[in-house]
Amino acid sequence: MELTLIALTPAGPVAVRPPDRRRIIDLLWAAAAPGERLEHVSVQVRPHGIRLGLFTVATPGQTAGAAALAICRRALASSPPLSGWHIAGEPSLRQDAIRHKTQQEHP
Repeated sequence: MELTLIALTPAGPVAVRPPDRRRIIDLLWAAAAPGERLEHVSVQVRPHGIRLGLFTVATPGQTAGAAALAICRRALASSPPLSGWHIAGEPSLRQDAIRHKTQQEHP
């Protein structure tokens, strides 16, 4: 199981009110496909951004990080409460916006 950290920021200069933490967790679970092996979701809602921690398991066809990003992108595209938010660093996905941590890095 790996942790993928994803930062969400408002898509525009006007402040967008984020949904509450529990709602975001529910939206991410609803967006997850069974094959993506989502295990746990952590959310921190801050005044100018949202921090997501998605714990997923790699499969033969997909890395854990790719599964987490797919879940997040699907939730953003299909959930009205998340309209106005995007993944920080897209499309280049800056390394400071998304990091992968394995159990080996954090025993």
